[in-house]
Amino acid sequence: MKSFSLLNNFLYVLFTIIVSLIYLPILVMIVFSFNSSKYQIMPFRNFTTSWYQRVLTDSQYIEGLTNSLIVSISVSFFATLLAFFCAYSLVNSNFKGKSFLNIFFLTPLVVPLILIGISLRFYLTSRGYEPSLFLVAIGQSIFVMPLAILNLSNRMSQIPKNLEEAAWSLGSSRLRSMFEIILPSCKFSLIATFILTFTFAFDEFIIAYFLTNFSITLPIKIWTSLVTGFDPAINAIGTIVFLTSLTLGLISQILFLKK
Repeated sequence: MKSFSLLNNFLYVLFTIIVSLIYLPILVMIVFSFNSSKYQIMPFRNFTTSWYQRVLTDSQYIEGLTNSLIVSISVSFFATLLAFFCAYSLVNSNFKGKSFLNIFFLTPLVVPLILIGISLRFYLTSRGYEPSLFLVAIGQSIFVMPLAILNLSNRMSQIPKNLEEAAWSLGSSRLRSMFEIILPSCKFSLIATFILTFTFAFDEFIIAYFLTNFSITLPIKIWTSLVTGFDPAINAIGTIVFLTSLTLGLISQILFLKK
């Protein structure tokens, strides 16, 4: 019993250290986003919101934000829509090799993003496509699709099969029963999947970096600003992106818990 208690204490300490290593730099970024000094050094100078005002009035940040929103909304809508039909097929069909197909759909989640970005860049440019936001949307759709399929498959597997069978026995077609029974039952999961895939696509950098040239997204703009020289406005835009992603992530998790 004593050894078990020691193990628990060790795990608590380990968890605290890991969380601190992850969130302490973010906390520092948030604090310095309100610092009037151009340098991230102590002591903390006057409180200011000028860096936030600069971000909201800088045309390059606005352009990057607009491009990111266009791509992310397109990616999340396409991925959620296609994942709904894929999940329905996987849950309601039995065929040889189904387990292998399930694993195949999840493969992009374990492949390093840099390999996905490089391979898509070489393949698409060899087919005559110029790097653009459209290619970024294709690449990010491949990246978030497994997550969308996994989430919707888990929800559909909880829906009683006899609901659809009763509809079929009353003369309903499979397509009609899918839209009138399965779709309403998955509405919260669909919204949550849309939000979650939007968050992943909005924050994604590597695929966007390899598949675009001049139409940059917000993560690329942030990276460019860091490479060319530190800009205190980075703290402000980083804080906005972090809080937005955190809020959307919490909303999606709450929706996943709804039935």
